[in-house]
Amino acid sequence: MPIIHQIKEEFTEIITWEVSENTEALENFVNLTPPRLAKYRSLPPKQAREYLGIRACLKQLNADYDVLYTPNGKPYLPSERHISITHSYDLVSVGLSHFPIGIDIEKKRDKKILNIEKKFIRKDENAWMPRNHQLTDYLHVVWGVKEGLYKINGGNLWNFLHHYWVERFDIKDETLFCWISDKKKSKKYLAKFKKIKEYYLVWVVDYL
Repeated sequence: MPIIHQIKEEFTEIITWEVSENTEALENFVNLTPPRLAKYRSLPPKQAREYLGIRACLKQLNADYDVLYTPNGKPYLPSERHISITHSYDLVSVGLSHFPIGIDIEKKRDKKILNIEKKFIRKDENAWMPRNHQLTDYLHVVWGVKEGLYKINGGNLWNFLHHYWVERFDIKDETLFCWISDKKKSKKYLAKFKKIKEYYLVWVVDYL
């Protein structure tokens, strides 16, 4: 089975799956119920493969639930655990936690991240960013953190420059603190990240 990474913490577990099997093998592994099979068959090919990858991750996480969605698109389970889902190319990651969680996985693409840097890096973040060969690693992590904050916040259309910010961190530590802020309040979150092949996996959990 193509599980390429698994994170197990006290309250949180994340599976990253490479959807590289042929479709028949995936279908046999996840063994879709009739309603899930109908949903799967209604999807375009790329989304259908991602759906099988999500079902495979949930099976490995012993969470064989239907994924439900709030009106603004935030996934949830009929369970006490919170869920977050992300995918990039052939990788699918599913995170479950006893606390609210937001995860993001992105393929490291240096040219693209440099092109959009000004759209998500604040001036106070730019002040401590290393202007050397590690810059794109920091940018990918910060982007992933803000995607995680966006998801944990329920997908509200907040601005990455004004409402989400990341405290200074060291890329070697693989952990950091970050914030969601508006005019009325600020809330602090713990985030962690891991380099998986040429991808960055980031997860934000509301432990604090």
